[in-house]
Amino acid sequence: MKEKILLAEDERELAKAVKAILNYSNYDVEVAYNGKEAINFVKEKVFDTIIMDIMMPVMDGIDALKEMRKMGIHTPVILLTAKSQIDDKVEGLDAGANDYLTKPFDKKELLARIRALIRSDNEKRHKYNIGNIFFDKGASELSSSKAVFHLNSKECDILEILVNNQQKIISANELERIIWNSEKKASSGIPMYISYLQNKFTALDANVIISNENGYKLERKVW
Repeated sequence: MKEKILLAEDERELAKAVKAILNYSNYDVEVAYNGKEAINFVKEKVFDTIIMDIMMPVMDGIDALKEMRKMGIHTPVILLTAKSQIDDKVEGLDAGANDYLTKPFDKKELLARIRALIRSDNEKRHKYNIGNIFFDKGASELSSSKAVFHLNSKECDILEILVNNQQKIISANELERIIWNSEKKASSGIPMYISYLQNKFTALDANVIISNENGYKLERKVW
């Protein structure tokens, strides 16, 4: 499955060139031309990496990044800027950026940094605390003080996507696109796997639930 990248860059010729480079390198790319558009994209879709210019109209890259982190979106972010001052880099990193590239940059360096971020992110995504339950993807286990359940591969994939995009509603179609690399309408498969997970959450006496209102989202249980 192709990794999906969001490129937020207001210089349209540069955006076109970078998109072509990424497409040629077998990445699936969406392009936003300001920070507000970037936020709208991440509300609707799940990305493996975000490449975002700092100086953009409507909303700059730093403010957009802060908003994404507040939304619970932990997708790795590379910030682009024409500036090279230390203060700009510090502000970006403090806002939640994972890496930094100063324009102009070499395409080989950009691709290498994307690969490194995706690899690092994949390595980290193994163990999660979700409220009062624990998810170990490497062991395919979901547990609490009550019990331990083994998850099948699709349950693991779905739960990991929800964990890494908390505060965001994800449609069944989007889950299917990511997991099965399909743009078709969601089949009955996603609701079935969600039901399996919800039953396990209940059995574990979890204080979180998977809500289902126009899509799926992890939420704290209302007692």
